[in-house]
Amino acid sequence: MDTIETLIPDNKGNHLVVVLYFYDNSNKLNAFQIPPEFHDIEIADININKLDIHHPLSLSAFNRMCDWLIEQFMLYPHSIFSFICSLEPLTTHHNRLSSEQYRWSLFEILFKRNISRLEKLGIHSKKIIVGKDDYQTDARVFYRDKHAPIVSIVESHIKEKYRD
Repeated sequence: MDTIETLIPDNKGNHLVVVLYFYDNSNKLNAFQIPPEFHDIEIADININKLDIHHPLSLSAFNRMCDWLIEQFMLYPHSIFSFICSLEPLTTHHNRLSSEQYRWSLFEILFKRNISRLEKLGIHSKKIIVGKDDYQTDARVFYRDKHAPIVSIVESHIKEKYRD
């Protein structure tokens, strides 16, 4: 699996680590069962982590992360990206919301702030629910119009992958 990684500082001593994990051709053909006319597509999972989990991040890092992700979409015009909030419960540092809900709410706010930029690039998204019966979480798939016919294949694979 090829990866692209960036370290984004928040100018207060903490960093976001953002990684795109691209599925290899074998996975695309065998696991996803992508139709032949879409074999040139790139599929990547977005992974976002704080370098120092015990210290907060400033919003500037999240804004730079959005810029970087949009730049990656422009660099990879044949790509579908997916983001999963958390595959297991997170340690909470918030009183009113679970960490997962706080993280997802933050991601959704950032997403909504960038909808117009994404739409100008012809990028759409679809929210999905993934995970085991005892722990489910939110995810989002980002794709272009030309990839809409196979978004359901990617969605199904992601749901199945994290069901077990």
